[in-house]
Amino acid sequence: MLSSFLSRLPPFLLPLILINLTGHMALSGGRVTGSLYILQTGNAEYLVGVFMALFSIISVLTALSIGRWVDRVGATRVMRLGIGLVLVGAWMPVIYLSLPTLLLTALTIGFGFNVLSVASQHTVGHLVANATPSERLANFGWFALGHSASSTFGPFIAGILIDALGFRASFAALALFACVAAWLVVTRARDLPRPDAPPIAALEQESAINEDGEAREVPQKPRVFDLLATPEMRRIYWVNMIMSASWDLFIVMLPVLGHRMGYSASVIGLVFSLFAVGTFAARAAMPWLSRRANEWQILRASLAVVTIVFMALPWAGVAPALMALGLLFGCAVGMSQPNMLSLLHAASPAGRGGEAVGLRSVLSNSCSVAVPLAFGAAVVPFGISALLVSGGVIFASGIPPAHQGVRARLELSDR
Repeated sequence: MLSSFLSRLPPFLLPLILINLTGHMALSGGRVTGSLYILQTGNAEYLVGVFMALFSIISVLTALSIGRWVDRVGATRVMRLGIGLVLVGAWMPVIYLSLPTLLLTALTIGFGFNVLSVASQHTVGHLVANATPSERLANFGWFALGHSASSTFGPFIAGILIDALGFRASFAALALFACVAAWLVVTRARDLPRPDAPPIAALEQESAINEDGEAREVPQKPRVFDLLATPEMRRIYWVNMIMSASWDLFIVMLPVLGHRMGYSASVIGLVFSLFAVGTFAARAAMPWLSRRANEWQILRASLAVVTIVFMALPWAGVAPALMALGLLFGCAVGMSQPNMLSLLHAASPAGRGGEAVGLRSVLSNSCSVAVPLAFGAAVVPFGISALLVSGGVIFASGIPPAHQGVRARLELSDR
């Protein structure tokens, strides 16, 4: 039965899922291991925030260029660079464990995995020639399962190894997962498919008049703002930022909210686990959902659920309520990545799919840097309840553009 299911997957999809899973283990487990090491060695708590932000900071500056590089040379070379950086960063704390090493590890792994992610996400969108929207969405749903699985197992394995064998053993196990990812990239990610359209190196043309008064074509380098030229692309990027910000706010506020409500560390950890389970379940259901609703319909429902969750969080006075909200939120945001990537690949200009994915990564990583810093600065003067309700109001602003996307899709299908 399993072999029959695997045979129905597009070529390269299973290796890409496994590469994403094993490569992300070094990042998800490394965040937990590094944060606990910083705290248990007596360093200031703000250094945990700095450590977490460093995973995203280089990606904010480079993801767009990485996407353009994928468009020019294809995903294979780019993925090899990405996994190489992840390998280097994963083994640093095994060789020499210290605070400066951990900060450098965060920079290297965060940058490397983002390079790997942009290249692999771009590839998934082109695994099947002339794929229907539901087929493309199903492929992205399967692909995202790797990220959900590693987000669940990475911190879990890291916590067990820290308690049993210490921090260095935890980092060593995560580095071994990175080695598996590197082996998969070298042996299973050769000759990855590329879009049929010419790459971005074939520059757009613009009419001009030469000295003889004749019209001629002048190459014009595409600009990033060209990606925002259509209402569909603007809707995609705005909703992407809303979903990314809600994810980051939930992750950073949960320990604070749980501590203020008097919940134990085990309860807070269980809420995180249920959140990860929710994302996994939503992505596992994506092939089924893709046959019953389009991307914008799913995103509209997800945004409504996210808004309700943040409005309800300040009143989660009992642990089961907080756990239920964590599971519900995981289901809602778990649907976002496959649907956003499916929409992005359908709407991006020909030959600029990698650049479009890179811009999405820039916006997502910007939220990963800005939201924790803003939350830390505002939680004391304004209180956590006010921030959660305000967040719910902000996240509700994504519902109207998602609804416009639904209407535009229906009008297109009626023609």
